[in-house]
Amino acid sequence: MIHKLLLGCLHIPLLVLFLALGVDASAANLVVRDFKMLPTDQTAINRETMKKDQNGKTAALIKIYTPVSTEDTYFDNGVMGIVARENKPGQIWLYIPQRSQKIEITNPRYNRLQYFFPEEILPGKTYSMELTIEGKDVTLAASVREAYIFVDGDSLGVSPLNTYLPYGDHSVRAERGSMLYEGDITVSKTGPDRFELPMEDENLKYSDVSVNVPDKAEIWFEGKRVGLGEWHARLKGGTYSVELKKENCETTVERFTAVAGKPTVVNAPAPAPFRGFLSVGVSPSTGTKIYDADGDTVVAEHRLAMRLPVGDYSYTFRKKGYLPQTKSFKVMKDMDTNDTVVLHRIQYIRENAVYLGAGFTYGNIPGVSGHLGFNIRNFNVEAGYTYGLTKSDDLYWFENATDFFDSMCSYSSDEFYVKAGYQFRFVERIGLTPQLGYLGQRLRGGTRGNGAMCHNLSIGARFLFNPIPMLGVFVTPEYAVPVSVNELYKNIAEKSNLTKGGFYVTAGISFNFKI
Repeated sequence: MIHKLLLGCLHIPLLVLFLALGVDASAANLVVRDFKMLPTDQTAINRETMKKDQNGKTAALIKIYTPVSTEDTYFDNGVMGIVARENKPGQIWLYIPQRSQKIEITNPRYNRLQYFFPEEILPGKTYSMELTIEGKDVTLAASVREAYIFVDGDSLGVSPLNTYLPYGDHSVRAERGSMLYEGDITVSKTGPDRFELPMEDENLKYSDVSVNVPDKAEIWFEGKRVGLGEWHARLKGGTYSVELKKENCETTVERFTAVAGKPTVVNAPAPAPFRGFLSVGVSPSTGTKIYDADGDTVVAEHRLAMRLPVGDYSYTFRKKGYLPQTKSFKVMKDMDTNDTVVLHRIQYIRENAVYLGAGFTYGNIPGVSGHLGFNIRNFNVEAGYTYGLTKSDDLYWFENATDFFDSMCSYSSDEFYVKAGYQFRFVERIGLTPQLGYLGQRLRGGTRGNGAMCHNLSIGARFLFNPIPMLGVFVTPEYAVPVSVNELYKNIAEKSNLTKGGFYVTAGISFNFKI
């Protein structure tokens, strides 16, 4: 009783001192709750954790549990002094000398507290206490028994719950299954000690929300990407907004209202793309048609001039009698892209090409022929071979010494040639190539004269008609003038219907490939 009277007497001058120093009487107060000794806790005397005071005595340890910021909280033990202090997560270890009677606790956010220990502090003993903000014990009772109670985000237990709460406003949530209560309570000195928490079915407060946007645009909600083209979520009834993003497009915001208890479908428009201007001239412009990337749809004629979304585009330009041309363009944001496309005529008679052909040759001995040639800037080189199909008249051979009959033979004539010339194109599909070259005639057959040769100078021309660029019909008239004749060939030609040199005409089909 005497001890309590002394404590009461000490509180009066302390209050007068606080007022004299101008302490804000309206500020919250710090309070100490549940101070007690921990008889089985050996922390104070454990070799690794014990501390010695200035007299070499083992200090007592107070484990202070507190929600108050430990960094801004300070302790003073007067003349006895504080032996040591260690900040731990959610608590403070305070070492003090034996027989300490009080500690003074200060924090810039609260009123200063001077706390007198309710029992004697013994050396090497461990104590605990709770340092909190002034409040009171209240009861939180949810309408559903054993609902989980959360206060200011911390789980405290199940309903009904008796707990100590500091004075002021607190956020309270109770939940069990689909039942939910969320709200705020105010704890005050004169306010109620019991708070009823009426819970409601959570399903009635939420809406199943579906957000759809074309072109696979990104959907962002509360700073996070939540979907690509579509997003499904369960949201509490209310007004929300999502951001719609896509490369090379304006970011747009779509606002919607989720109606509690009902599904909500949001069909948002695609983000508007950035745009630029594309202008393409065409030569020749008259009669030119411009097709899309697939080459099926005409998008413009004569020239291309349009405002387009940012990106890469490809168009095909076509005009009769000209080679089609496909070209790509890049359209950039708020910029003009200008270009020109030049079309080239289709070359039926090509100035640079490799060609080969086959045909029929009419001459002294008709035959089938094949040739291979090339044009380089219209300069022409060609080589060919003709295989004779018919034979000459029968020729009788006699022994020179006795003039007795020896044998009877008939001959075929094969030709091979090499020519050079220059190609002229008169109209689009017709070409003329004057040619000068060598023509060799060789006999084939018989026991005598096989392989006999007649060497000729060839003068002629190659007429070519190409209905399409790679395929043509040719006619090659030529005249061969003998310049060197094998004696055996000469004798055989004089005694049969074979000729030396002569006139030939070859006609057939030729395939050419551009180089």
